[in-house]
Amino acid sequence: MKKWRVGTLSMGLTLVLLGALLFASQWEGLQAFDALAVWWPVILILLGLEIIGYLIFSRKENQVIYYDILSIFFVGVLCLGSLGFAFLTSLGVVSEVRSALHTVERSGDLPAISQEIPQTVKRIIVQTSGEAVKIDKSEQPALNVFGTYRIQTALSETEGTAAPANSDDYCTVRTVGDTMYVQLKPLPAERGWKSSYRHMEVTAVLPQDKQVELRGYNGQIIKP
Repeated sequence: MKKWRVGTLSMGLTLVLLGALLFASQWEGLQAFDALAVWWPVILILLGLEIIGYLIFSRKENQVIYYDILSIFFVGVLCLGSLGFAFLTSLGVVSEVRSALHTVERSGDLPAISQEIPQTVKRIIVQTSGEAVKIDKSEQPALNVFGTYRIQTALSETEGTAAPANSDDYCTVRTVGDTMYVQLKPLPAERGWKSSYRHMEVTAVLPQDKQVELRGYNGQIIKP
């Protein structure tokens, strides 16, 4: 009669579960591997039940428990791997890696700004934070700001949530005394495993009879 070795049944059931998981991933994709963070404690339960069952059903006194060392080793490796997967999932690393592997670049038009400039305004200062800005002159006494943007985002993120919703997301206009300040703000960018960039090119059309000053990062004057 063959001896029952503890660990063999656990290894067999583990391979069945793992095979079913890989089979399900053909339809569910990477989402199927989220089950690893759920069912890995079952392996330890099976191994413990094997030991208890062996002691209960064995009628011999001073019974020696035989272990299938190789099976227990592989079961332990799977447990540690599943535990590490669950730990990384709880930290958000898994979702970050998934998003980094599925990115798309989108482009579109920035919300346009059209605003009348009071006659009391003598000077216009355009402040940037590294954005590409082109300044044109016009005979109309109005401020017009428009442009385009490029955004690299996760494939699952909709275009509406990634794009600037209104002009306040990238530009703020304020008038102090006889000076109008046009502040261009960088678009939000993500940092981490799925770091994304958001770039925009802006054109500002200003009255030709106004003094225009373009300031860059740290207040450095680019164009007097």
